[in-house]
Amino acid sequence: MATDFTLHRRAQECIAQSYLTNSKRPESLVKGVYPTHIRRGQGCFLWDHSGKKYLDFVTGLGTNIIGYGHDRVNAAISAQLAHGYSHSLATHLELEAAEKLKELFPFVDAVKWLKTGSDACLAAVKIARAATGKNIVLSDGYHGWGDDFVSLTPPATGVPPRDWIGKLSEREHWLSQPDVAAVIVEPVITDASDARREWLQQLRADCTKNGVLLIFDEIITGFRWPKFSVAECWGITPDLICLGKAIANGMPLACVGGKYAVMNCGEYFISSTYAGETLSLAAAKEVMTLLQTTYECSWLWANGQRFLDEFNSLLPDRITLEGYPSRSAFKGDPLTRALFMQECCRAGMLVGPSFWMNYPLIDEAKNAMVSIRAIMERIKRGEVKLDGELPKSPFAQKVREQ
Repeated sequence: MATDFTLHRRAQECIAQSYLTNSKRPESLVKGVYPTHIRRGQGCFLWDHSGKKYLDFVTGLGTNIIGYGHDRVNAAISAQLAHGYSHSLATHLELEAAEKLKELFPFVDAVKWLKTGSDACLAAVKIARAATGKNIVLSDGYHGWGDDFVSLTPPATGVPPRDWIGKLSEREHWLSQPDVAAVIVEPVITDASDARREWLQQLRADCTKNGVLLIFDEIITGFRWPKFSVAECWGITPDLICLGKAIANGMPLACVGGKYAVMNCGEYFISSTYAGETLSLAAAKEVMTLLQTTYECSWLWANGQRFLDEFNSLLPDRITLEGYPSRSAFKGDPLTRALFMQECCRAGMLVGPSFWMNYPLIDEAKNAMVSIRAIMERIKRGEVKLDGELPKSPFAQKVREQ
């Protein structure tokens, strides 16, 4: 069945560029086959506007770590709803959520609550500059849509060039320069090898030696790794950490955290009317409690690794998953990837450029592998043709592949 573009056409009339999130635009998937809009979600399932049900391997771009519409998170939000959600003064929830976060991240003394991962990364850079009195920042990985970061990836439309930020890979020798304030990295994108760990350890040592602050952008990896972060799991302590996505199971919340001396370094200005919005904070407090007491990351990793191993045995010369058990990226021939995504969609499974494992998917993924095996066999025999368009790489993927 061809995609119904009714809602997409309406979006073109009222939503700038027809989308709000680059990775969710039709062109990032298999346009012409994938649905363009979703009506609702529950657990690890989504329903499109026609009522078709999908097993969701995109998990809200990694946000819904314990599933859509989780009862206890819903209850926490509902309980707060009756008391209002944006107040005239600070509320107790921002304190309680911060105290809970500190239990999970023992190297964090203080946090700033914000709404998006981009906010958190921009705030971290500003704090680092304020704390060091220096200007230059070196970047590795994707850190959102802030102008400094977008300027690093041509054509950077609407963003003038700037010389106070550069790619770490191109200017690593700058670490010893006197005006470097910070290095911001995604500690793990897909490479979770010993070599990556050693590289991060050396980066930590180099930053310390040169008086440069190290920022870990764990918007994606936060809560998806043993001990809740790459930093804690690998014993590499950053000066600042950025967290988001899974922190409130899809509610809009992010934060930057670090030691008191850095977080309280002076009168830098980071302020937002909605930073203390209580529904997201109530959700985050409940999510963190559940991840502490009810859900074991070992389940996520054991089952995610089983899925990766089985998938990578199916058609290894044409398509594989590279990454860690709770989040990986599809690699290989673009046409094969598109054919796989298309046939998964037709079989009632939503797959994006990345594979995400969340807790509700643990059991369902085992059953889904039967269908995935059949799809891969048909692709191997040449029985599948592409009926939609080849996906275009989302901006974040372009940044990471440079």
